[in-house]
Amino acid sequence: MGKRLEGKVAIVTGGARGIGQVYCEGLAREGAKVVAADILDPGGTVSQIKKTGGEAIGVNVDVRSFESAQQMATKAIEAFGRIDILVNNAALYGGLRVQPFHEIPEEEWDRLMSINVKGVWQCTKAVAPHMMERKYGKIINISSATILMGVPGLAHYVASKGAVWSLSRSLSRELGSFGIRVNCVTPGLTMSQASKDLLSGSIMEGIEKQIASQAALGREQAPEDLAGTVIFLASEDSDFITGQTLNVDGGLVHW
Repeated sequence: MGKRLEGKVAIVTGGARGIGQVYCEGLAREGAKVVAADILDPGGTVSQIKKTGGEAIGVNVDVRSFESAQQMATKAIEAFGRIDILVNNAALYGGLRVQPFHEIPEEEWDRLMSINVKGVWQCTKAVAPHMMERKYGKIINISSATILMGVPGLAHYVASKGAVWSLSRSLSRELGSFGIRVNCVTPGLTMSQASKDLLSGSIMEGIEKQIASQAALGREQAPEDLAGTVIFLASEDSDFITGQTLNVDGGLVHW
């Protein structure tokens, strides 16, 4: 059987480490040429993909800036000639503090919204024209299962991911006539390094075991558990799916 993404070009924002790196590697395994885009150095992701015989480039991007997002798109086309897939994964999460909503500093709220929400908008604006011209594309926006549960202590993060979910629905309506599918993934609590750092020393320390015990599959979620869903939404297998949300949390929330 051939690789599902052979000949496709995928941009993954936030692709330098953690879950974003796992997305990049998963897409590359299925034959996609990958653009690992991040404000951090994406060199490690690129090296890992090349080591296993894949094709990839790294691009530095500040998703808050339309100019920077445009440069990302331009570099992808210069390197690979097209853009088929955009995974809007970049988000502020690691480094946040679990705290009551009324104690969140205004600057932190604004910074989080500018990355998590405005960043999705800016990158989509930069990439969509290329997809519109070719009448085909896949945009996969990474939201969070926290929007289904209303997790306390992270009101700004939950609100931002709710906005990503709503934006995905609007974009699917606006871009559908151009053959561009826009879908959303809501991962559950995934035990990336960012999650471990967030929970450590907070009032939610150890909650991952409690969540795992309540999930239908009865175990903690790993970054690798998300790659298959992103690959499916990036592939032609999902060509008649748009405006939808796939919740990937091991059966914690049935929605």
